[in-house]
Amino acid sequence: MPDLGDTDLMEIHAVVTPTDILAVLEKHRDRYIKTLDDVKRIYEAQTERYAEAYKEYTQKEISGELTETDKRAKPVEPRMPPNRTKKYDRYIALYKATQAECVYLSVEHFGEFFLDEWEFIRTHIEHLRVLRAGGMGTFLNADLSAVAANALMMYRS
Repeated sequence: MPDLGDTDLMEIHAVVTPTDILAVLEKHRDRYIKTLDDVKRIYEAQTERYAEAYKEYTQKEISGELTETDKRAKPVEPRMPPNRTKKYDRYIALYKATQAECVYLSVEHFGEFFLDEWEFIRTHIEHLRVLRAGGMGTFLNADLSAVAANALMMYRS
């Protein structure tokens, strides 16, 4: 191994081919799309359960039967996380269009492209963890929690 001397490791760049980048980015995008489809399925079920819970809550509120405990447990509408597929698509299009034989990647881009270390992926994984655990206000049953657990398993590699 060559002696790097006083080289700052953050200055080191990876030299890769666009083909290598494309193969990894497409694999990561496909995994993200698959797990996002699972999240959409869960979100649809959550929305149905939320509507039922909110209907019960408003009926109690109208009839004057709402307790302080009910008020603290007011149903929270589930939120579908944004679709970030375009982030992958933009880089895939860029590297399909490049005519360079080799590309220099910074440490940051290497982490994003080859290790899937994007901020939105960290958020996506955290959301899957909350869904798997059946976190507060998620309105999940065991089957939907298992779907989230299976999606989360795709990120353990």
